[in-house]
Amino acid sequence: MTGHLSVSLLIGAVVVMAVLDDFWWTADNTVPRILVGKDNVLRANGLQSAMVGGGSLAGYSVGAALLILVGPGGGAFLFAALLAASALLIAPVAIRSVPAAGGGVFRHFLEGWSILGRGPGRPLLQIGALFAAEGFFLGAPALLVTLFAYRFFGGSSHVYGLLFTVYVVGAVVGGLIVGRANPRAYLGRLLVGAMVGEGATTALAVLALPSLLPSVGAWFLVGLTGGIPATLLYAYLQATAPPDAIGRVISNLYLFPGVASAVGALAFGLLSSSVAPATLGYAVGLGLVGTGVAAVLVPAVRGLKF
Repeated sequence: MTGHLSVSLLIGAVVVMAVLDDFWWTADNTVPRILVGKDNVLRANGLQSAMVGGGSLAGYSVGAALLILVGPGGGAFLFAALLAASALLIAPVAIRSVPAAGGGVFRHFLEGWSILGRGPGRPLLQIGALFAAEGFFLGAPALLVTLFAYRFFGGSSHVYGLLFTVYVVGAVVGGLIVGRANPRAYLGRLLVGAMVGEGATTALAVLALPSLLPSVGAWFLVGLTGGIPATLLYAYLQATAPPDAIGRVISNLYLFPGVASAVGALAFGLLSSSVAPATLGYAVGLGLVGTGVAAVLVPAVRGLKF
């Protein structure tokens, strides 16, 4: 370990990690339907999102301390060891998957895409387009927290940590509420409300500046509303997709918000150097509210339930 890593080797490592992570991510979104059945996938997703959020909070806190002790290189090896330990812990869990019909990998790949175009009005494509619009703003809250802490709180790392923490805690609470309520019959209305709510609370976070306590409350609400749409979407797909194609449908549909979030992150990152943080915050809030209002016009969203 020399402490030096070439750019080409770093990019190669990141690409390999991203590809492998996609396999885990797909399996992770396929398993709830198999383990708990269609009627309980919302509960499972709500609990899962809360556990992920809680783990993230612990990971950020402990990880920062460990990086000081072992350095980036040691941290990478520790991360690899934790992944290996996680694999060993989950190995004994019996998960009976639904086998797909024969025909080869390429045929299954094409069939996965064809499913998105099925049904009157192609509802999955409608949902994909909506989540592409919402995904454009997906990375904005994390950027806004950074900008607000730097611009209005003197660049305090403590304030940044506090605001980001309450944002994640809000997402954890939102996941638990959705899981507990299990709102299978009115997914569409809750989806619209969550999108509008995230936009409104983002604007509220701007209005709260430069006061710390109101900002803490506002960012909690941003997290609370912001995590709900994805929880609802993946639960709906897990419950309604053909049992042998859940992973393909979810992975293919993720292309829409995934690409949009990358474009949005680039756009907001560039704008942050020339647009005032408060103005950028209002723009994000207005965009999310507009996305929620537009969702009412999408037939597939209005009737979303299972």
